[in-house]
Amino acid sequence: MTDIRDRGHQLRFGLVIPQMWRSWDEILELWSRAEAAGWDAAFMVDHFISDWEGEMGSNLEAFSALSALAREVERIDLGVFVAGITHRPPMVLLKAAATLDQVSDGRFIFGVGAAWNEREHEAYGIPFPAPADRVGAVEETLAALRLLESQERTDFSGRYLQLDKAPFEPKPVRGRLPVVVGSRRPRMLGILARHGDYWDAVGTADEVSRNGEILDRACKRHDRNPDDIVWMHEEVARDTHATLDGMADRVVTLSAAGVSFFLVNIWPRSDPAVIERLGVGLAELREQLA
Repeated sequence: MTDIRDRGHQLRFGLVIPQMWRSWDEILELWSRAEAAGWDAAFMVDHFISDWEGEMGSNLEAFSALSALAREVERIDLGVFVAGITHRPPMVLLKAAATLDQVSDGRFIFGVGAAWNEREHEAYGIPFPAPADRVGAVEETLAALRLLESQERTDFSGRYLQLDKAPFEPKPVRGRLPVVVGSRRPRMLGILARHGDYWDAVGTADEVSRNGEILDRACKRHDRNPDDIVWMHEEVARDTHATLDGMADRVVTLSAAGVSFFLVNIWPRSDPAVIERLGVGLAELREQLA
């Protein structure tokens, strides 16, 4: 493999396929094409209304749709990018994630974030607390998850989550739900260092390197091997008409900074053929960098 900042992770490519303005048949077609084209993973987003070209387009709930997709596509990893912590009560969220883990035979990647779209909270009467409270809820939910995974029964007394001898069955297929956390802020990086497995490392290569140093230091403070965390980047080509050469340049630059998992956004109304076109090109790039 190419020198990925010596972190020991293979180069992987995935798709973010927002379900906004797409019917179930259209979603299933895109995911089937992703599997056939050799992509490593695909993700849905977690929004209840569209934030793209108006609110009135079709927008399926992510966890329900992913459960169905997990039985239709048999190879690729699948996930939510990312679940808003305010969208469901903490244990409803964790049980939904645990269920998808079982349905997909351990292929589910669980993205969790502090939520940001105030409009959809307003539309559906969902409380939208201050940022510090939303981040606090992320922290407690992930801390509880790691206890629930490893214990027969769990007690937890937090500000946002309380458990009383709570079981959590069945346990994750691979023993641990892989968690994505995305942020550049020190508090969220600390949460990632303690509980996460993937970092959504937004920004330029220089910004990723600088924030990665903060993350590495946080890992060491919490007795965690920094190389256990896979660095992702989701802004390789938001414009699906971008040239493969341009994408390749960014992959090379960002991989040198430490990124090994690249996500390409397939926005609504994009030409579905981009899945095959980019899939073939990125597969060739992976071989060249091997």
